[in-house]
Amino acid sequence: MSEELGPEWQSLFSSFDRTPIASASIGQVHRATLNTGETVAVKIQFPGIKESISSDLGNLSILLRSSALLPPGLYLQNTIAVMSRELEDECDYIREGESGSRFGEMLKGDDFFVVPRVFEQATRGRVLTSEWMGGKPLSRMQGMSQATRDKVCNGFTWGYEAFHKGSAG
Repeated sequence: MSEELGPEWQSLFSSFDRTPIASASIGQVHRATLNTGETVAVKIQFPGIKESISSDLGNLSILLRSSALLPPGLYLQNTIAVMSRELEDECDYIREGESGSRFGEMLKGDDFFVVPRVFEQATRGRVLTSEWMGGKPLSRMQGMSQATRDKVCNGFTWGYEAFHKGSAG
């Protein structure tokens, strides 16, 4: 936190739960309250994860090239390059915050989907701070009506297509 938000990072928060409340793909999530009163989720990337991923992909490439594990027609260098770009994006919390904010603009006023607000003053490359939101996990969709499940799935499909076709800005 000090490396990303500075040595006085705690001054951004009136409270910060040091015990993580959830895990993220490459980090963990803490509940906190900004000194302005908003309850937030603070996603903190594990130290050294970006470098570790790069090293792991290099090792995977060496292992696969030196073995007979590759299927015919697989272009390993292209595959590794794509994986590297995707994982690099995964490590960039500023980019994730900007994407979330754009997606929130796309859904502004929607009565069904809500996107958490990103707090830029407490967001950096390896720390993402966003509005704390309640909700239901997708694993609970089984108990929802078919109409509700359809709306959720259609919303995800629309969101994915709109965002990746450039409608997000």
